[in-house]
Amino acid sequence: MTPPPTAQGMDALRALAAEAGAESARAVARLLGGESSLDGVEALASADAASLAAAAGALGPDLVAVGMDLAGPLRGRLVLLVGAPDAERIATTLVPSAAAGSLDALGESAVVEAGNIAGSTFVSSLSRRLAAPLLHGVPRLTRGSPGSCLAELAGRSPGPALLPSFRCAGLRAMLLFLPDAERTLALVAAREAR
Repeated sequence: MTPPPTAQGMDALRALAAEAGAESARAVARLLGGESSLDGVEALASADAASLAAAAGALGPDLVAVGMDLAGPLRGRLVLLVGAPDAERIATTLVPSAAAGSLDALGESAVVEAGNIAGSTFVSSLSRRLAAPLLHGVPRLTRGSPGSCLAELAGRSPGPALLPSFRCAGLRAMLLFLPDAERTLALVAAREAR
């Protein structure tokens, strides 16, 4: 088992997540039409399923989540989390013909697109900052309790987790960045050595 990152390592990961999270918030706000602000970045050096579910629970008891795997020199997972009412607002903003009060297939597609934009922006920011080619996989949507969403999209052994939370276009969202800390910190160190 890899030891948790040092305090300095966690500071580096938090800075990456803050920059990428702010860019993602701006991208989603442009998509939805509105302003954005980064509320902060919670950084957990060794997060387990219970601590992640507790953090995600700040968005409410019923969530909609869009997750994707990260590939390239940086591996891990990225999940966009929104409360179910905010997911409905995303759907009706992007697809006014979506059935109100239920997240139908058209509404789900709109939420996946918002997640894809947030994820692509986050990954692009990391790629620029680390000067490394990074990719994300196909976004997948799930909904349910914080614990069930995270079990499906982020299930893994304990390790570092970074949770940039933001507001945009009147809604609250959170990104859950679960990096392979050892690889990420090696990329940070290589970038700083240049």
